[in-house]
Amino acid sequence: MITVVPPEVHWFYAEKRPSPGAIAEQLRQSLWFVSLQEAWVSPVDPVQKEPPFRYQGYWRERTFEIEFEPRRYVILRAAEDLPRVVEALHRSLGVGPVFSYLDEEGKVVYEWRWGDREARWQELQGIAGYQRLRRLDRHSP
Repeated sequence: MITVVPPEVHWFYAEKRPSPGAIAEQLRQSLWFVSLQEAWVSPVDPVQKEPPFRYQGYWRERTFEIEFEPRRYVILRAAEDLPRVVEALHRSLGVGPVFSYLDEEGKVVYEWRWGDREARWQELQGIAGYQRLRRLDRHSP
């Protein structure tokens, strides 16, 4: 596992939840640290105190959204595939995404999951509007 910052202060792994603005700052710093210096994120709802948390991101004139519930999941959504953002999140979290697909709005989605992968995989397979569903944590034969 790649450790970027100590878990106790990491935007995703920390036990204590700082304010949404402080989480945005931690997330920005984490992305910058793993070579995505042009990225900027801000909370969708700056007063939200309970998960899931949502952040709007910008990188090289492209937008994306990061939704997460601490220590459970991270979801990246974007109008187009952004492999550099995916790689930055991979490096920040220390693990790669588990699923990818196109949602009903045609957005490219990557999900990182801890602890409920099988249930989520079954759930995703049952959503008719999702396309190009791939499981990334298993090698195809």
